Amino acid sequence: MCIKLSKQKYNIVVEPDMCANGGCELNMAVDIGCGTGHQSTIPLSRVFKHVIGVDVSREQIRQTPHLSNADFRVARGEDMPFLESSSVDVVSVATAIHWLDLPDFYKEVDRVLRPRGCLAVYWMHRQKLDNTEAQEAVEEFHASTSEYRPDEVKRIWDKKEIPECPYGTWLHDTSVVITKSWTVEDFIKLTSTMSFWQKYLKANQGSTKLKDFGEKLSSRLRSGTEETRGTSTAMEVKYLVNILLCRKPNL
Repeated sequence: MCIKLSKQKYNIVVEPDMCANGGCELNMAVDIGCGTGHQSTIPLSRVFKHVIGVDVSREQIRQTPHLSNADFRVARGEDMPFLESSSVDVVSVATAIHWLDLPDFYKEVDRVLRPRGCLAVYWMHRQKLDNTEAQEAVEEFHASTSEYRPDEVKRIWDKKEIPECPYGTWLHDTSVVITKSWTVEDFIKLTSTMSFWQKYLKANQGSTKLKDFGEKLSSRLRSGTEETRGTSTAMEVKYLVNILLCRKPNL
């Protein structure tokens, strides 16, 4: 297979030797659910001759960078008429598999992938903190907002279900753990942008739940330390990464 994940960053790294050894060319990659392009499309563009980023959000596509060897399209992964059949070497899906209609998506993947082409799917599980009391606060917060997450998201993050593989059996790798250093303030800001929280706010206008969560998290992280109230509490957050790889058979 030809995709691995950086342990330092939230993005994929393509190994040319791995691609060549697996019979995978480096001509065309398609990044499904590309967002603004920074997670996967840009890293792919450093290796592949051409990359197409695909996302249903016109606003996300509007924020993508200009790259000489990349195009960005507002489209669904299940319907990509701008791609010719058997024209793509790698289809990547970064933290977006739960939004796709898998039967239709796999049908389209099979159409666009060349023989020996690779489908690479990955996502990060919910964050883990070394501080047990702080982790309990995180779990309590997520449990209390669970009803605002779609069932598709719950299957991946809560039930930890693995989607069906379109070509036999996945090569499943869970050895990668991404470690990030956050302040509580930055962590709360990130949480505030997530779709489940936006749905919660729409239903609970004026809620201080996220602010209260941040204060509880800071308090538990400071417990037993010399940090005082008012400081920007730092924490180390770990994300276990699920990486699924499969290859289209030769005709």
